[in-house]
Amino acid sequence: MFTLFTRPLVLFSLGLFAIYHFATMSDTPPTPKLTVRLRSPSTPASFEGPVAVSVTASVTNNAESTVTLLNWGSPLDPRANILGVFEICDVDSDEPVALDEIKFRRVLPAPREDYVQIRAGDSVEVKITIPRAPLEQGKPYTVRAKGWWQAVWEAPLQDVPPEDLKELTGALRGEFVSDPVPIEAGQ
Repeated sequence: MFTLFTRPLVLFSLGLFAIYHFATMSDTPPTPKLTVRLRSPSTPASFEGPVAVSVTASVTNNAESTVTLLNWGSPLDPRANILGVFEICDVDSDEPVALDEIKFRRVLPAPREDYVQIRAGDSVEVKITIPRAPLEQGKPYTVRAKGWWQAVWEAPLQDVPPEDLKELTGALRGEFVSDPVPIEAGQ
């Protein structure tokens, strides 16, 4: 038999259980099965002032099928070097180095050349030059790639419905972050 205080306590307990149950359910949408890796970059042996940093990035498809991805804002974007995809950090202070960066809007539908196909288990590799990095010669730095996959379909480009390409629907999305790799500026 419920007393005046028992009923609110039971309702409160049921409410907490429901909140906990629904909060722990995994409603997280699937993310692309892609891995971004960087190879140690190079800088000139001797330099003064801002320096260009050349880094090689690879994107590996870990899915069981070919994927098609929109390269916007990824290491495969031809403008990745100025879009904030790469972050250089001073190892001694653990602070990011201020890099030139631009933001701009792109119009849908994306042109065909902005879509990249990667077969299952394969990688696509690109060489990027980060311009005008304000590094000090002889100091240790790291570089990493980070950002957001705008649209990834687990299908070859010809199998993605044109409407999905036009509206970027039916695609996987998610964050990417590479492991940091060392830069020895001018060493």
